[in-house]
Amino acid sequence: KARAEMEFIKITANKLGLENQVLAKSYQSLAASTKGTQLEGQATRDVFEAVSRAMSVLGKSTAETNLALNAVSQIASKGTVSMEELRGQLGEALPGALKAAADGAGITTAQLIKLVESGSLLAEDLFPALTKGLNGLYANAPVPNTVISEWARFKNVVTETSTAIGEGFASEAIAKA
Repeated sequence: KARAEMEFIKITANKLGLENQVLAKSYQSLAASTKGTQLEGQATRDVFEAVSRAMSVLGKSTAETNLALNAVSQIASKGTVSMEELRGQLGEALPGALKAAADGAGITTAQLIKLVESGSLLAEDLFPALTKGLNGLYANAPVPNTVISEWARFKNVVTETSTAIGEGFASEAIAKA
């Protein structure tokens, strides 16, 4: 299962032009935050990919993407959505996140804000709405091929190559021993 998750992250990172290792840490944190909840599994993958894609299409770096995913992870950890995470952290990292979540839920931004302020909006309700809203905006948008995205892809290849070389030497040493 861990191997399948790492493959998902690797494919997502390369497709979106983001750094694999940083994205893996963000995903690990998000997956840990949703473990044992209704968001565990595919819902976690969906929101992770939607946020990552939106950030990539907007030309954001891997570090900036990490900030947005960290906000999503904090929302998942708390279970209840607060304005601090939604508007303050996620909204700053990912412009339009509040509107995308409202659109995905089929409500106005004002209605979403009222739900958040009342403390009645749960992460399990927000994530599918955010995913739907972001996918509506960015799912068909081409991922830009910028210097930043190509550099991230290059770093991914270097990391994979050095890992493969290291595993090859380790396997050879173990076999000889």
